[in-house]
Amino acid sequence: MSSSTSSMPAAHVFCDNRETAGFLHDGGFAEYASTDPETTVKLPDSISFEQAAPLTCAGATVWGSLEGATTGLAKGETVAIVGIGGLGHLGVQFAKALGFKVVAMDRREAGRQLASDVENPVLKPDLVVDASDTAAASKAIYDFTNGEGVAAAVVCTPSLEANRWALNILRIKGTLGILGLPQNSWQFDAAPIVFRELTIKGSYVAGRAATERMMKVVEEAGVRSHLTVLPFDEIPGIVEIYEDAAFKGRIVVQI
Repeated sequence: MSSSTSSMPAAHVFCDNRETAGFLHDGGFAEYASTDPETTVKLPDSISFEQAAPLTCAGATVWGSLEGATTGLAKGETVAIVGIGGLGHLGVQFAKALGFKVVAMDRREAGRQLASDVENPVLKPDLVVDASDTAAASKAIYDFTNGEGVAAAVVCTPSLEANRWALNILRIKGTLGILGLPQNSWQFDAAPIVFRELTIKGSYVAGRAATERMMKVVEEAGVRSHLTVLPFDEIPGIVEIYEDAAFKGRIVVQI
């Protein structure tokens, strides 16, 4: 259970006394759990438990950043999702479902393939870019946006290089949403931020109201996670699977 006296929206997300099952509190692999109504949303009938599992973690995380980075943008604007893994491939689908043009970027072939393999063809990215060659990637993005750059970018990778580079593909007054947590401090060039009036936004995770909006979009647009479903007794090997650069999507454990 959580408690907070703050009047800010989704204040429970920042509660100092919160208990997070699987992270700060035992119970992540229990069959049943007691939950705080402030952090609980109704699961639409069309969404399976397996599909729901990543939505309340990866989904809510990238949704919160995407909403923050695209505030005030009109449909048809171009949004970049940098790093196409468990978060990024959902971010691509969310952005498409919201009416944006979407550029998906990853230096890994597995990541780019994941973006291209989105189940619903309507939610596939408009452009998939190999980010291993930043000069070529930047040219492809500026060509796609008629020389302007993207209106917003959400970075779903802890790569310092990716975070620094993402600033350079933003258009004037563009917004960068940061989700990755690099091990080392991020040093950036202040010049483009000042002279192009860029905004950098952090995002922790979506609160209840935002998660409800996300669930509505998932149900109406047919957003789907790329899943690998494993039995309970294979839990010890999950870390090794995730560390494989060729792995795509999210793992769900059947209890």
